[in-house]
Amino acid sequence: MEANTAMPRFFAEIHGSRAIIRGKDVSHIRGPLRMDIGERILVRDHTKGYVGIIRSIEHDRITVDIERKTPLVDRTKRTIRLGICMIALKDMDTIVRFATELGVSEIIPVVSSRSNIVRISSKRFERWQAIIMEAVKQCERKSIPVLYDVLVMDDFIRSSSIRWPYKYFGHKEGELSLVDIKHDDVGIIIGPEGGFTADEIDMLHDNAFIPVNMGKTTLRSITSAITAVAFLGI
Repeated sequence: MEANTAMPRFFAEIHGSRAIIRGKDVSHIRGPLRMDIGERILVRDHTKGYVGIIRSIEHDRITVDIERKTPLVDRTKRTIRLGICMIALKDMDTIVRFATELGVSEIIPVVSSRSNIVRISSKRFERWQAIIMEAVKQCERKSIPVLYDVLVMDDFIRSSSIRWPYKYFGHKEGELSLVDIKHDDVGIIIGPEGGFTADEIDMLHDNAFIPVNMGKTTLRSITSAITAVAFLGI
């Protein structure tokens, strides 16, 4: 029986021709999916996909015999780097999920002057990492985005000025639009609700960040972030 291509591709430890699935996925496979020994299943590691046959099911692991490799692809060949100034945590969760699905390469949470969240707990950071892995599994993209620790604006600008070859920031008065950006490696930072302060805009300009508009209307930060990644990923 062929593997169901609508089924999620489960992360697994790959040991030669054998794959081991652990964690919450074991309960999901045994419970809601009701899969059994002898059925085909889709698995992956960090960069490669595989089709295999379930060899054994235990309470804490599922062992799979690998049959063959299957291709994994990314939505875009571009490197897209997203800085997002901190907003409501539930909106940050959404940004992390959709940015991952839309092909972002890295996500950097930033504390700016108008951010209403200035720090996060280790549990929230772990939650974002889990959201990234779930989104990667859901959309079957090849690469896994890097999630950076929260940076204050000064540290973000200092770091990205070195690492980002082409740098942009969302600003309604920018003369460029997203469709004008053609580089293969691009970074953009989106401001918080209320936007960047005048001092922050000056600092971004001084460090070679170029303002880019998101259209003629004023968008919320969550909408701007998702719009930017979606356009840049085309």
